[in-house]
Amino acid sequence: MLDLKFFIFIFISTLISIFPSITSQKPYCNQTCSGNILNDIPYPIGFSSGCEIQLNCTTNGTVLIEDFAVHQIKPDYILVGLPAECGRAVETLHRLYSDHYAPTSDNAILMENCTKRIQTCSVPQSMMQPNLDFDCDRRGDDFGNVSCYSGDMGIMFLDYENVTKTGCGSLLLGMVVKIVGVNSAVSLNVQMVKLGWWLKGGCQCSDDAICTSVVSPVDGSDGYRCRCKDGYDGDGYKASSGCRPKGTFITKNYGRFFNSKFGFLTNHSSIIVPPAESPDHEKLWSFSIGKKNMRNNFPQIFDQNYSRLFFCVLLVFGR
Repeated sequence: MLDLKFFIFIFISTLISIFPSITSQKPYCNQTCSGNILNDIPYPIGFSSGCEIQLNCTTNGTVLIEDFAVHQIKPDYILVGLPAECGRAVETLHRLYSDHYAPTSDNAILMENCTKRIQTCSVPQSMMQPNLDFDCDRRGDDFGNVSCYSGDMGIMFLDYENVTKTGCGSLLLGMVVKIVGVNSAVSLNVQMVKLGWWLKGGCQCSDDAICTSVVSPVDGSDGYRCRCKDGYDGDGYKASSGCRPKGTFITKNYGRFFNSKFGFLTNHSSIIVPPAESPDHEKLWSFSIGKKNMRNNFPQIFDQNYSRLFFCVLLVFGR
């Protein structure tokens, strides 16, 4: 009886000690859009209010930024559609500038109804022409010429103010320009716009990650992105999976299991098992459940607060 009281005391003490940690957990971020083919959506992008970068998921599985369809989501950029459309105001481009993303400098913007022709793109006219096979009721050489604008490749983002200063009235379409090879060949991703994304604030990256500092083109505030160094896997963010040596096995969303069982754990818990050649791989944890001894290759990392609670539950109710 004394043993039972002792373990109940330990259980309650553990609950009290971890309660602040549980209540301070960040809101759940849903990264699933049912019916969509986008895979491996990176932290911190998702579809619920708990995601730092929230996109829209429609009932038919289309992912949207504003009303622009999202085609790819990568660890450093988002690719959205900007299809050919006549008479669309140049100011429409401003909707792709936000607190967390903006068009990058490797976009080329095709415009029409310009007071003078603009040609700052590195895209040859012969490559653009096949993409202009639609009728926008062009009014002659003075105002009907299609202009192509691209920003300074030495900076990260396309300067929206410079776009509006071109004197063009209509936004035809977007193209992502990529210079490839030693001969500087041009590759085009037509009717698309590439958005660079970032998190706000100073770098919060894993010790084994590289932090890319970002200056927001919207308000000049500080931002950052993380990526793991060579030889490491993970997303590089302290608040997410961080970085781990290549070959390390990780089971993501382990916390979702506990969430469904206990109702309060978040989806950010994870199990990380060291690679077989690592000395940590042989570390064994032993504990007793009733009269039965168990020895397991337990994870190297399991959220400390939750593991203490979990083992207290086993000790108290398994006796």
